[in-house]
Amino acid sequence: MKLLDPTHPFFQPKWRRILTVVLPLLWGLVEAYNGSWGWALLFVGAAAYAGYELLFMYDRSIAEAEAKKAAAAAAREGDEE
Repeated sequence: MKLLDPTHPFFQPKWRRILTVVLPLLWGLVEAYNGSWGWALLFVGAAAYAGYELLFMYDRSIAEAEAKKAAAAAAREGDEE
C-alpha cells in the first residue's frame, strides 16, 4: 500500500507535484527554525518521500499503471472470444 498515489489525476500537472514536495519542506524548515526538531524531521521526511514518489519515480509509476491497464484490457478481450 502506497501512502501517496502518483497515478491519481490530481498529480498530473508537474507544478502540483513540485508544490506537494516544497510546502512540507518549507514547513519543516520553519519548525527547525523554531527549535521543534521532531516536527521538522517529520515534515522534511514527508517532503523527501513525496519527492521520491512524485518527482523521481513518477514516470515509472505511470508506465506501470498503463501497462497494468493494458494487460487487464487484453485479458478481458481474451475472455470475450
